[in-house]
Amino acid sequence: MSSHYLDVAVGLSYTFLAVSLLCSATREAIASLFQTRAKVLLDGVLTMLHESAARPKVRGIVPSILRLLRVRGGFGLDKLGAQSLTAEVMRHPLITGMAQQGRMPSYIPSTIFARAFVSTLSAKYGKGPTAAALLNSVGNEGLTRTLLAIMGDGPDDEAALENAVRLWYDTVMERISGWYKRRSQFVLFLVGLFYACVMNIDALQLSQRLWNDSALTAQLVQKAQAAKPAAPPATEAAPLEQAKQGKAQADVLQALPIGWPSARFEGVSGVWPFTVALTFALIGWIATAFAASLGSPFWFDGIGWLLALRGTGAKPAAETTAPPPVVTLPSLRR
Repeated sequence: MSSHYLDVAVGLSYTFLAVSLLCSATREAIASLFQTRAKVLLDGVLTMLHESAARPKVRGIVPSILRLLRVRGGFGLDKLGAQSLTAEVMRHPLITGMAQQGRMPSYIPSTIFARAFVSTLSAKYGKGPTAAALLNSVGNEGLTRTLLAIMGDGPDDEAALENAVRLWYDTVMERISGWYKRRSQFVLFLVGLFYACVMNIDALQLSQRLWNDSALTAQLVQKAQAAKPAAPPATEAAPLEQAKQGKAQADVLQALPIGWPSARFEGVSGVWPFTVALTFALIGWIATAFAASLGSPFWFDGIGWLLALRGTGAKPAAETTAPPPVVTLPSLRR
């Protein structure tokens, strides 16, 4: 394969790497501001306790604003009703003690949740009944059948119930982790599309420019060879710190051959030529957004593979990132 083809590919990959890092920092800032992980955790608890029908009650713009302002009740537990087991468990001191006022923990260990669950039932229905009697008192047939099936023919006491809750909690949170990953990728795409439009990061136009400007391509290849994995965004960092990380990535992008005015619209007059130019610009912006949604680890690996194929430079070290955060499993924490 021609070295020039590879150089253009490396230059594009470096640009997409910078965009994806900026988008990741922005997404983390948004998640921190609106406590997205805690919200997804609450959705997961509603699902595992067979109260998923109540999930729409805790959604909407107003609850999001209340969470942003850290107003008590911003997660809408009151809207779940007085009979909601989820609301009672999430108000348990073992859980509320893990977060600041007006917030909810974005991660709850399964052992803590199971203890809070059993403690809530014992306080409400007494400690004398067996595990089956406690569950039957709740009046949630789906939850009762699920936990009794996990307990099987073993002991029918609080310890066995607590163990069953822990196993069920871990199982459901694995599914919630998948929800969060898909949601995060979609948010990355939207953030990438926003930056692509605002900063005119047109993948098609950039490809053409790199193809025609060997000197510019060589500069980007040099930067790609020196690229080092950035530290993954700290999920528990303050939004201001997340914004600083985003500003640093924006500074990197400003040095790249992007921005307005766009050469694509120069000399364009008339509705039809403008429509054609805008269509190709939209395709370029969407391509950039899709590239950003793949994440920075993908582009670090891609640059390393291209440099190795090109026969120059060392492969950048793989980025060390923990799986996406959120809910209650280590795989959901960053």
